[in-house]
Amino acid sequence: MFIFATSMLLLILGIQTYLCKKLNTYIKTTKLQKFSKAIPFIFILFNLPVLLLFINRFVKIQIVTSSPLFIYPLAIWQGATIFIFIVIMIAKLVASPVNLISKKLRRNQTKLNKSRREFLRTTLIGISAYAFTNSTIGTIARNDLKVERVKIKIKNLPDEIKGLTIGLISDIHSGIFMTEENMRLHCEVLNSLEPDLILMPGDFITSDLDEIYPFINVFKNLKSKYGIFATLGNHEFFSRQPQRIAKIIEENGIRVLRNESEKIEINGERIFIIGIDDLRYGADLDRAMKNVKNEEIKILLSHKPYDFPRFAQSQIQLTVSGHTHGGQIVFAKIDDTYITPATLVSKFVAGHYKLGDSHLYITRGAGTVGLPIRLNCPAEITHITLV
Repeated sequence: MFIFATSMLLLILGIQTYLCKKLNTYIKTTKLQKFSKAIPFIFILFNLPVLLLFINRFVKIQIVTSSPLFIYPLAIWQGATIFIFIVIMIAKLVASPVNLISKKLRRNQTKLNKSRREFLRTTLIGISAYAFTNSTIGTIARNDLKVERVKIKIKNLPDEIKGLTIGLISDIHSGIFMTEENMRLHCEVLNSLEPDLILMPGDFITSDLDEIYPFINVFKNLKSKYGIFATLGNHEFFSRQPQRIAKIIEENGIRVLRNESEKIEINGERIFIIGIDDLRYGADLDRAMKNVKNEEIKILLSHKPYDFPRFAQSQIQLTVSGHTHGGQIVFAKIDDTYITPATLVSKFVAGHYKLGDSHLYITRGAGTVGLPIRLNCPAEITHITLV
C-alpha cells in the first residue's frame, strides 16, 4: 500500500508541477507578469492537503479532518487541475500530427498567428472555468443520496417468492470522506425501506482496518426479515486484514459470504444467497456453488461485475455488484451509455443488465474513492423487487 500511495503522490505532484510551470510561463507573456512569482506559492498552498493526506496514512495528524475547510479546497483544486491536465495531454496528442503536416506545408511559418493564439487562450479559459465549476458542483453534491426503485423479473420465480424486496448498498468507504454521521443517514434510509433482505457487496472501508469500527457502529443497526448478507471488496483486501474485517462484521449480525452460500426459506420455497471474494483476491465461484443445484433460485454477491457473462453461464438468476461507483464522475448519459472514464474498464458501469435469463444490477454505491467528488452520479441505495 505504501508503494501505491507513494506512486499516486508522485503522479499528482508531477501533474501539479507541470501545470504550475505552464501557467507561470503563460502569465509572463501577459500584463499579469508581475504576479508570476505568486503562482508557485498558490500551487503549494492547494497541494498541502494532498501531502497531509499522504502523511496521515502512516502517522495520524489531527489537522486531517472531514471538515469542509479541508475537503473542499482539496477536492475542487485537484479535480479541476487533473481534468485540465488530461485535456492538455489529449490536445497535444491530437495536435502533434496536425503540427507536423502544417510545418511541411508552411515551412516559413515559425509563429502562431495572433488569431490562433487568441483562440487557444479563450479555449483554455473556458476549459478551466468548466473544470472548476463542475469540480465545485461535484464536491458539494458528493453526499446527495438517491433511492432507486427497481423491479426485476426472474424467470420461473415461484409465486411464494414474488414480491420479495431487497435493499442494496455498496462501496460505503468509511473514512475521512465518509464519516459516522454520513453513514447514519444511509442506514436510516435503508431501514426506512423495510426490505425483506439486505445485500452489501463490499468496500466498507477505504484502506485502513480502523475504518471498519465507525462503519459497524452504524450498520449493526440494519434490520431485515430474512437477514443481511455481505461480501468483501478490493478495499477490504487493501487493508491486508480481510479475515479480521470479516470477523468484526459477522460479530455484529451481518453474514459475510466468502466463496460460500447460505440457504434461506421464504414461504416454504428456498433461495440460495451466494457470495464470492473480490475477483482479484481469491474469488471462487465453483466452491461457492458446490452445494447449489442449477435449478435453484440463486442471488450472487460479487463486488466487481466484470465476470457477469460467466455468472450468467452458471445460471445465476440475479447478481448484485458495486465497485464502479457508477463512474463517480459522469460527463453525460446517452440512453443507457455512460460517458465516463469507467467505461474504459468495462461496459458494466451502473444499473440493470441482462444476458439470457440472468440479471445484473450494479449500484452506484454510497461513498467515494480518490477524490470526494460525484458528478451526475448521485450516491445510491437500491430497493429491488423480484417479480
